[in-house]
Amino acid sequence: MTGGSYDPVPEPSRASSLPVLELAGVTRNYGGRPVWTPVDLHLAAATTTVVTGPNGSGKSTLLRLAAGLLRPSTGVRRCAGRALYVRGGSGPRSAQTVSDAVAAVAGLAGCRARTPAALALVGMHGWESRRVGSLSAGERVRIALAVAWATEPAVLCLDEPTAVLDERGVSDLVGVLRVMREAGCATLVATHQPERLLSGADMHLRFEARHLVAAG
Repeated sequence: MTGGSYDPVPEPSRASSLPVLELAGVTRNYGGRPVWTPVDLHLAAATTTVVTGPNGSGKSTLLRLAAGLLRPSTGVRRCAGRALYVRGGSGPRSAQTVSDAVAAVAGLAGCRARTPAALALVGMHGWESRRVGSLSAGERVRIALAVAWATEPAVLCLDEPTAVLDERGVSDLVGVLRVMREAGCATLVATHQPERLLSGADMHLRFEARHLVAAG
């Protein structure tokens, strides 16, 4: 097994044509077998990429590799700037207030607190004092999206954000993706419900028979 390396590259400006994220010949092994054939992926700043495929095809593995949470079994990952992985409504603690949850993660990322603006973006203005534990699954996803915006990542990996969202929540998600793109973020979204997201996407990738291919 060849260990994947993390080679830093200079952080590009927002207008740079250099990829903000690059996966070159990347695979990830489980039980001695690669999840998929080697993947080559280049994401530019200010783009949105939607990833689809059957359950178990490796969408979450790809996003976790892209975010730097997993090391490649083979190949190289290069990322310019901060990468963030968001899975559903995971992250904030139940005892935290909504305001504290957003501010705490932003502080850890070294970003200035923009909590009111972040909550307004996801349709939760005035929810600052609510406890995270009192929120529904869909509302927790909204909080996760607010955290994502507040931390100003160069690369945002959203894993199945539509799974528990109602129609209004999906509309808010589309708005967040648009704002993230305008801010120069490269966003990678894995979903089983791509219909509402594809119209604003720059690229659609699909896992088919252990291959990642351009779709549509």
